[in-house]
Amino acid sequence: MVRATCALLDFLFLAQFQCHTSDTLSQLEGCLVAFHNNKAVFVDLGIQQNFNIPKFHSLLHYTSSIHLFSTMDNYNTEQSERLHIDLAKNAFCATNHKDKYAQMTTWLERCEKVQQHSASVDWRQNLLQNVQTWTPIGPLSVRTQFVKMPQTPSRKAVPFPDIFWNHNAPLFQDALGNFIASINNPGLGVRAVGNSLLYG
Repeated sequence: MVRATCALLDFLFLAQFQCHTSDTLSQLEGCLVAFHNNKAVFVDLGIQQNFNIPKFHSLLHYTSSIHLFSTMDNYNTEQSERLHIDLAKNAFCATNHKDKYAQMTTWLERCEKVQQHSASVDWRQNLLQNVQTWTPIGPLSVRTQFVKMPQTPSRKAVPFPDIFWNHNAPLFQDALGNFIASINNPGLGVRAVGNSLLYG
């Protein structure tokens, strides 16, 4: 019994190392083998019926997990314990202890719906707050002197009728004329730009 307990404690202390070598990993495996070789005493004395326990099974994967994901000094079972409290204990306490599984399932489903609704309300409130703090961005100013265009266009020398029919842009030619006139005459207003196009 002492050998099994010491082997298990040694295994736990070795597993918590912040840095591992091949020697420490072989010692880790050796401690686990020593525990499994001596654990039968607990069954012989009637302390334990068997060792089909998930936490004991997980010890077999420690070495491979350290090889894959590095040291285990930041691993713990708090998340699963927390979920057990939220999804099992609190749900059971909310029932009347008769036909408990159906009541627990219904209670958990309702809790999820409340959480989803609360998240939706929070998201909506944050969205409205962000909208109120946004500064409106208007269209591109006609007085902009620099236009960013691709160096290698996908098509060159496209005729105006193709732009009209293929891209459904019937006012493209007029808009291009207004744009060029506003670039050439930055001091003109929109109406003056239109007149300059009409009357040259």
